[in-house]
Amino acid sequence: MIMKHIRSISLSLGFVALMVLTACSRQAEAPPIDGFTLHEDRDRGFAMKFPANWKVQKFPGEVIVAYGLPAMSGRFSSFGKGEGGVKIELRSVKLDSTLTMDTLIKNSQVQFEDGLQERYKISTATVGGKSGKKLAVNFDQEDGNFRSEAYFAEQDSLVTIVTFAAFGGTFESYESEFAEMLASVRLAKRPEPAAPKVDTSAPRGPEPPSDTLRSYTGSEFSIQIPNNFESKKAKQAGTLSSVNFFGSRLDCSIQVDVLDASKQNNLDKILEQNKATYQGGKATMTTLGGQKAGYFSYNPNNNVSSRAYFVVKGNKLFRVTMNWYKPEQSVYLPIFEKCLATMKFQ
Repeated sequence: MIMKHIRSISLSLGFVALMVLTACSRQAEAPPIDGFTLHEDRDRGFAMKFPANWKVQKFPGEVIVAYGLPAMSGRFSSFGKGEGGVKIELRSVKLDSTLTMDTLIKNSQVQFEDGLQERYKISTATVGGKSGKKLAVNFDQEDGNFRSEAYFAEQDSLVTIVTFAAFGGTFESYESEFAEMLASVRLAKRPEPAAPKVDTSAPRGPEPPSDTLRSYTGSEFSIQIPNNFESKKAKQAGTLSSVNFFGSRLDCSIQVDVLDASKQNNLDKILEQNKATYQGGKATMTTLGGQKAGYFSYNPNNNVSSRAYFVVKGNKLFRVTMNWYKPEQSVYLPIFEKCLATMKFQ
C-alpha cells in the first residue's frame, strides 16, 4: 500500500512523505531509557521529562526533541528504509486568525492513496492539566509496525504538542515511559512582560518629606523635623542666629530666625510693624511652643506659599518661616504643621 505526501505543517511531526511496504511482524532494536531529566524551554516555559541517557536538542521557543537512535532521525521526515528509530518531541506553536488547534491536527496528517484516512484516530486527552486532543496512527513498514501518538493542548493562544513515535514495532516497549513523560508536561505560556528598565543614572525627582520625625535641639529652641531633612545654620542680617531645615525640594523648608527683642517685645506691635513686609495681610493669632504667636500667610511667587510666625520669649523674637510648593501642599503642609506642633523655646 502506497501513500503520497499531500501537505505537512512545518512541525516535523513525522509525516512528510511515507511509503508503506509489506507488512510483517518484525521488531527492531528498542534503545533503553535509563531514568529521566526534566527539560524546560527558556522562552515559553514548556517542559517535559526526557530520557536521561538520550541526546536532547533544543530550539528555544519552538521545540525540544530526542531520538533513541540518532542515526535513524532522518526516517521521521523521509520515511525511508532503516532499522527502528524512536522520537520524543515537545513543541510549541503560536495560534493566529488562520491557524487553530484543529488546523494543526488536520495538517499533521498525510493522505493515503487508498483513501483510508480512518487509520488516524482522534480522541480527547488531558495534557498539562488541560483538556486536549490525541491524534494516533499506526501502519506497517518493512522493519515492522510504525506507530505515533501526538497530543495537543492550548493555553495562552499557544498549542503545546507532545509526539511519541517509533518504527520497527518498538512503540509498545515504551508505553509506560511515554505515559510518565506525558504526565510531566508543562504547557507553553506567553512570556511575562519585561519589567521596565530603570535608568539609575537619570536624575531622581524630589523626595517628599518623611512623616517620621527626628529631634533637633539648639541653644534657643528645639523642634522635630522630617527624618530625611537636613539642617543648616546660617547668619542672616539682623538676626542673632538662623537655622534652615530643608529636603530635596529647596523651595520647601522651615527656617527659624532668632532676633533681638530687648528694645521691642510687644508681639502686637511687632506684627503691625512687619505687616507690610508680608503683602499687607492681617496676622492670624495662634500659639506656638506654648507661647502667644501670630503668623502672616503670603505667596513669595506663583508656585510657593508661605507662613511667617512671630513669637516673643523673654528678650528674643523668634521668626519661624514655612515654605512649600503649592501643587504639593497636601504633601508638605500637614507634615510642616506637625513639626511646628513639637517646637519648644528655651
